[in-house]
Amino acid sequence: MGIDRRAFLKSGAASVAIVGLGGAAGCASPHPHPGAAPRAESESPFRHGVASGDPLTDRVILWTRISPEPSRTLEAIRVEWWVARDAGGTEVVVRGRVDALPERDFTVKVDAAGLESGRDYVYGFECDGIPSPVGHTRTLPEDSVEQVRLAVTSCANYPQGFFNAYACIAQRDDVDVVLHLGDYLYEYANGQYGDGTALGRIPDPLHEIVSLEDYRRRHATYKSDLDLQAAHARHPWITVWDDHESANDSWKDGAQNHTEGNAVGDANGKGRGEGAWNARRLAAIRAYHEWMPIRELPTGIFRTFRFGRLVNLVMLDTRLHGRDARVAPKDSAGAEDPDRTLLGADQTAWLLAQLSDSKRDGTRWRVIGQQVVFAPLFGDSDDFNVDSWDGYRANRREVIEHFEREGIDDVVILTGDVHSAWALDVPSSDGAGVEYDAESGRGSRAVELVTPAVSSPPIGTEPRARAIFEDSARKIPHVRYSNFRENGFIVVDLTRERARAEFYFSESVKQREAACSLREVFETRAGANHLVRVTSK
Repeated sequence: MGIDRRAFLKSGAASVAIVGLGGAAGCASPHPHPGAAPRAESESPFRHGVASGDPLTDRVILWTRISPEPSRTLEAIRVEWWVARDAGGTEVVVRGRVDALPERDFTVKVDAAGLESGRDYVYGFECDGIPSPVGHTRTLPEDSVEQVRLAVTSCANYPQGFFNAYACIAQRDDVDVVLHLGDYLYEYANGQYGDGTALGRIPDPLHEIVSLEDYRRRHATYKSDLDLQAAHARHPWITVWDDHESANDSWKDGAQNHTEGNAVGDANGKGRGEGAWNARRLAAIRAYHEWMPIRELPTGIFRTFRFGRLVNLVMLDTRLHGRDARVAPKDSAGAEDPDRTLLGADQTAWLLAQLSDSKRDGTRWRVIGQQVVFAPLFGDSDDFNVDSWDGYRANRREVIEHFEREGIDDVVILTGDVHSAWALDVPSSDGAGVEYDAESGRGSRAVELVTPAVSSPPIGTEPRARAIFEDSARKIPHVRYSNFRENGFIVVDLTRERARAEFYFSESVKQREAACSLREVFETRAGANHLVRVTSK
């Protein structure tokens, strides 16, 4: 089973309340409603910032959240929104009103249409006469475009450290879109996977999140971070979830970090569980759609974005849509099972069609944004990552064989999840009969770039994981670069001639600072399907 879209739509999570001039009391006017005292600036209702996301050529999602006064927690609250061409916000091109509803946790999303392609805009909201912070966004280009730059991130753990990568991204003017590949937040109790006490970064609630209210409060904790707010306000984002937005190592019918069963247990506490997985999954999905600047589609979160004829960005859901349960550790035979899938048959067919259509349309680069490492990393070793594509090899082979059969080149796969940085060639499938050559790149069908974690502990901090991955990096010829010890992000720069990856790393996540260093640069030339180092520092 994939996500139960009908149940999700019935829950109200997918309905955005865009209303006309009539309706809720509250913020419809730039002045407070009669008889109400104005709120002080320090009591701004916009305590979680503003964000934009899922840009298209003529529209973009705008997001904010209203923190209601205690007396207004059961009523709809009116909010005004606007989009303007100029930084001062005087050349308004579109505006409207929307209700922040208690059933959506007072989050607001607007699909602001009627915009011009390939241009910058500023936007904002107003409630009870109080303006929100002003955000900057950008629509996608429709026709000719010479360059696209994507800031690629994943794995931001609030109690583990500061979001310095976000602070660095917020300072950049050369990014078109921030691409977040999952683990935007973590579900654990404070102290279970990072204790934020010493840093003053204790997540709310303190316990592991399970219910809808829990997930909403955890999203609110993360969006209270000023560096995350700044990065959201500065650039439009395109996001997907990985596992921790629901529970560790999740799949369509369960998760490693979920105990099925009664949440109370018997009189002796035996049998205590975390409820039904489907209820927890739907709660996580609902909160994610409420709190993220993502367009809500009945087909799910796998979707595409086209940057003219230069880039076709294909976003996948490798977690909750079609993934089968992972195999047991060291079960190589199970990983080869042709009946097991990571994407599901429908999403796999959709992906292959998107790749073929992109080539047919003459688009230069096919960029796949997804969650877990695609390229084989462990050869014949039984110490493979069962949670990655290595644990679903038939599904991976189906994708690579489609590259070969259709002659599809210039595929760049972008990945998060593993708290480390990698540059990888993706070798041909076993049936192609072409042996991979590291020097020339012969036998490679695509390239993969893995972004380091924003603040989650790098895998190099865990001795056994470090030993396994370092051994793999030494032995596997298609590993072009790896870094297991630092946090950071990647900027992917695409032109018609080449796709380039700039690896940036933070000095530390234990103190707040907007300092990131460019450490490595790799690129693949058009038609090469092979990464080479451009420079290093």
